[in-house]
Amino acid sequence: MASAGGGSKDTLSLNLNPMLDIFSILITFLLMSFSTDPVSHDVDAGIELPQSNTIVAMDEVPTIIVTKTELRVNDNKVADIVAGDVPEKDRAQGAIYPVFEALQKLAEANKRVNKPKSDDPNAKGSTGALTMEMDKGHRFKLMKRIMLSAQQAEFVQFKLMVQKELN
Repeated sequence: MASAGGGSKDTLSLNLNPMLDIFSILITFLLMSFSTDPVSHDVDAGIELPQSNTIVAMDEVPTIIVTKTELRVNDNKVADIVAGDVPEKDRAQGAIYPVFEALQKLAEANKRVNKPKSDDPNAKGSTGALTMEMDKGHRFKLMKRIMLSAQQAEFVQFKLMVQKELN
């Protein structure tokens, strides 16, 4: 045993039981909070997703679905797709106005739910992120219009759905 210092013959002992208890509680907490379940999401029948090798867990977020013939926000049809783009009547300043309107309603709801806990009345809540399912046959121009619409509705984070590449 170690000496407590000086010329004293008293010994200092260290009790490891409390430290082992804390360690076992910490390990139990970490194991219980770890999840290996993948996120499952139903893909619309009219969409063929692009291939990908990277898998990242996705949160539950609003979804924009772009099939070959229509554009939906959370399963509500907001615009038609004609010849790979939305009609001119649905566009405003490069964005898709019906998408903007639908996302603006979602943003308002998200801000109320995610309102900061501060007492500042000018503090804004977070709108969150969007998941986008888009047929791989569409041009980037359409995706850019959708992203611009979402950005104007204060959604600036996107999670793009892809299909895992089979080996």
